[in-house]
Amino acid sequence: MLVDIHAHLESQELKSRIDEILSKCEIKIINAGVNLDTNLQTLELARKYKNIIYPAIGFHPEYVEKANEELNNILPLTDEAIAISEIGLDYYWIKDEKLRKKEIEVLSTFLEIAEKSNKPVILHIRGGMTEFLQLIPSYRLTFIIHAFEGSIKIAKRILDLGGYISFPPIIVRDKLRREVAKEVPLDRLFTETDSPFLAPEKGKINEPCNVRITIDELSIIKGVDKEEIEKKIEENFYKIFPKIKKEK
Repeated sequence: MLVDIHAHLESQELKSRIDEILSKCEIKIINAGVNLDTNLQTLELARKYKNIIYPAIGFHPEYVEKANEELNNILPLTDEAIAISEIGLDYYWIKDEKLRKKEIEVLSTFLEIAEKSNKPVILHIRGGMTEFLQLIPSYRLTFIIHAFEGSIKIAKRILDLGGYISFPPIIVRDKLRREVAKEVPLDRLFTETDSPFLAPEKGKINEPCNVRITIDELSIIKGVDKEEIEKKIEENFYKIFPKIKKEK
């Protein structure tokens, strides 16, 4: 069974074709909301496609200017989530120091919820890694860095802190990600697509079943059979989402 730990099936590029997309493979998908509207759509998708799509509720750091407007309506939705996402820090697009401080404040709020509810967090960290690594040891929770794009040194620090690292199909055209993947043990690794983004081919629309492409590349990088990698990622998935295993 395939696993897409992070997707956005409610996006304009995909939402009209979900039945077709899901017919292409046997897969479990964590769909992540990024603001109030997409969180609500994510919950609807999870109800419609039970046991295939699972809801992750969060607030993307790129929307930080709307935090005061939306958070009070988003936070209660986390009760219905299997994971907390998409949350994190983004200093690539957000340059204003006050907004960056607000990002940390919002992230801390979600991390507290995740810790209290014992739900994994799936994180967007693009810039702000230093601040994240200072913050995360304060919480006892399971965390996954989605679409990790940092160095081997930072990856090892994440692993030392007990985190997982997820790789999208863009790995086939990203030398650094391939180098990092070589150093990440299979029991701390996930596949994702970030659909419709981070496709294996530039300019193409990504889809969940493309995690097969990531698995193929990981097999080459690690010299391990594709079936073994797929099985290990499935084990990792059920380990951090034991409630899903009961539904199997």
